[in-house]
Amino acid sequence: MHHSFGFDLRALEVFVQIVDCGNMTAAAEKLGMTQPSISQSLSNLEKNLNTQLLDRSVRPIAITRAGRFFYDRACQLLKEARVTSLAMQKGRFDKLRHVRIALVDSLATAVGKPLADAVKRHTEQWSMTTGLSHMHGESLLSRSVDIIISDDALMDYPELSRFRILREPFILVLPKNFTDEVKQLEHLIKKLDFVRYPAHSLIGQRIERNLRYRRLEPPHRLVMDNSYAVSSMVAAGLGWTITTPLCLFQSGIWLSQVRCLPIPGGSFYRNLTLLTRKHELHELPQVIADDIRNILTSEYLSEVTRHLPWVSEMIDIGEHAH
Repeated sequence: MHHSFGFDLRALEVFVQIVDCGNMTAAAEKLGMTQPSISQSLSNLEKNLNTQLLDRSVRPIAITRAGRFFYDRACQLLKEARVTSLAMQKGRFDKLRHVRIALVDSLATAVGKPLADAVKRHTEQWSMTTGLSHMHGESLLSRSVDIIISDDALMDYPELSRFRILREPFILVLPKNFTDEVKQLEHLIKKLDFVRYPAHSLIGQRIERNLRYRRLEPPHRLVMDNSYAVSSMVAAGLGWTITTPLCLFQSGIWLSQVRCLPIPGGSFYRNLTLLTRKHELHELPQVIADDIRNILTSEYLSEVTRHLPWVSEMIDIGEHAH
């Protein structure tokens, strides 16, 4: 046998039958082989693995400790091979086996259930996680997940497919009872503390870069690790923040508790993109991207339009978002 693993499925089948039958003659009859070919297959297997699997000096043949270890794993491999063979024969290609998805927290609340429903229609097994976007990118590149929805499009990696989901502006969020006119962020920094996202989050890094561009450095006093905590601190009157409408929508903190304004001095934007490795999931990424866009249009955008029409004009959903 010339196999990098030291065995093939036929060799595993021969070995398992010898163990199950207790002798080579019975194994040969069950497999429709000759006894010498069964013996040769076992010898080749032990030679390739450099391990004695069976003790032929006793009757019935006894299995060694190494042989017992190998027998258990051989049974698992043969079982999986039979399931795969049966699936191929029946042509069961309508569903993917297992798809793992990671997405930004702000999308999880808005589209989590409809997204899960879409994935269920196309996969036999699936999993979905949230968390920090920079970790999602690493997970996709290391093949720990299959699809990510992130504010990092990973443009340095041509082996990835990208489906644009959303472009939305960052906005100023203030406590409801803070009624001062805000013409400059410097005014806010003097009046209230700035509520930050953590420095390792992509959204936090984007905001901090913009503040540095404006030559602003609010004191580091309040750092919260998610949008709900950030928005809650503002709603409680402890400070002001910069976030996006979707993050605010996801947090459950809405206009009755905070005051939203355009950022003085010009807006900047966040882009959300669905990324996957090319040619692996067939039409599924496109289907999921379309479903998310439809959900955002009907639920998120309609809500923003109703409460903050000036923001809705700055939001793009779909392939044209950039």
